[in-house]
Amino acid sequence: MRAFEFITERRVMLPSVKEQIKADIEKNGGTVDDYFVRFSKVEQLGFSGKQWFGKSPDVDHPEFTIDYIGYKHGRRALWFYPASFYLKSGGAYGSEQPYVFLVKLKPDAWLQPVRQGDNKVLPAPEGKKRVGILRTNVSVPSAIFFTKGYDLIGKYTDYKLKHKKHGEVKGPPPKPQPKSFLQKLKDKFL
Repeated sequence: MRAFEFITERRVMLPSVKEQIKADIEKNGGTVDDYFVRFSKVEQLGFSGKQWFGKSPDVDHPEFTIDYIGYKHGRRALWFYPASFYLKSGGAYGSEQPYVFLVKLKPDAWLQPVRQGDNKVLPAPEGKKRVGILRTNVSVPSAIFFTKGYDLIGKYTDYKLKHKKHGEVKGPPPKPQPKSFLQKLKDKFL
């Protein structure tokens, strides 16, 4: 057996990110409605104004609408997709980013479901605290966390999305450097 044949036989196919997420949901238990997915170009998960959707208005904010997607108004927020939506859909905004996070709603956390026309912050059920909102009845549902009301379950890297074609990896060739005086002498006499 040649070395190439041995290497190709031993190659292990890694499961896709969706398959890894499904496996982690099954392993950690609960319902799929307790889980949320986020895509990012950075390898960390945190409330930062540097995100594209870094801020979001809460239900009682004058700029709030169920369809608001922006970054100028409101509180610092983290946007997630419900895992059920991500697992059923073919794609989602930001899914071209290489880093994927899976989080689970904490047992004492509550996301207020909001619909078109809602403009009132509701109190959390007894024993829970309100950590954000859950946009429902929209084409792309999302959970918007204003405080950390989740536990990180898994972080995945979609390496195939980070792969670049051969000509894009190195960039343009370096510009030739002018020859030093010593190099010019060597070229002339050697």
